[in-house]
Amino acid sequence: MEIDYSPQPVPTAPYRQIAPDSASAVLFLHGITGSPAAWFPIARGLSHHGISVSVPLLPGHGTRWQDLNATTWSDWLDAANTELKTLSRTHSRVVVAGLSMGGALALALGASDSPPDELVLVNPALYIDSPLTPILPVLKHVVASVPAIGGDIAHPDRCEYAYDRTPVAAIASFASAQRTLREDLWRIECPVTLFVSGRDGVVGPRTLRTLRSRLPQRPTILSLRRSKHVATLDVDADIIAEAILEKATSADRVTPRTPDAGE
Repeated sequence: MEIDYSPQPVPTAPYRQIAPDSASAVLFLHGITGSPAAWFPIARGLSHHGISVSVPLLPGHGTRWQDLNATTWSDWLDAANTELKTLSRTHSRVVVAGLSMGGALALALGASDSPPDELVLVNPALYIDSPLTPILPVLKHVVASVPAIGGDIAHPDRCEYAYDRTPVAAIASFASAQRTLREDLWRIECPVTLFVSGRDGVVGPRTLRTLRSRLPQRPTILSLRRSKHVATLDVDADIIAEAILEKATSADRVTPRTPDAGE
């Protein structure tokens, strides 16, 4: 699958293309402080193959970092869940692909009562790998932001259009949600494909160990040896794109989902 890495006219804008004849849809979730730009090239490529795609802009993102400090994990998860339900009403199969915090959101959707059909995770974050993590509940009242975590990409010409600061209150909310999410991993029954970058400068190895030990079904793990954290824009992005395309086009080989009551 060919990928065009040129950004949208407004790089941080949401992207949504619904193919009328597509049995499947892919919901893409970006990371904390990031934007739909991280997934846009892959999503656009899938749409050219006739697959319905949605890359929402999560609350508090795409504007200024101060706005993110006014939102919480519940806001991000509600937005992701709303879009999942919307796609599920009109498609027999929905795959959720998440990067970093988006991967954590995808796992939370997988542990819910109305999960997607499959998860694709790219360097998901189940821990905040920082020595400041234990004091985040206090630090958020003292420090508004810390240096940025975005832009961890090996390729020199690609950008995820993330904030230039990391909001502490938002990170504190995420860290609190991660603890609950780690305890809920046993509830995830849908297949999980996990991409792990060999040069990730944001998410450490604890997440991989936790997923291996706590998911009820062994995930399919694929290594992206040349890429850094934002692998969806990096030198191995084509590997991720091809895997998602294969999963999305498998809709014709599975039994269509039974719509929920009231749909």
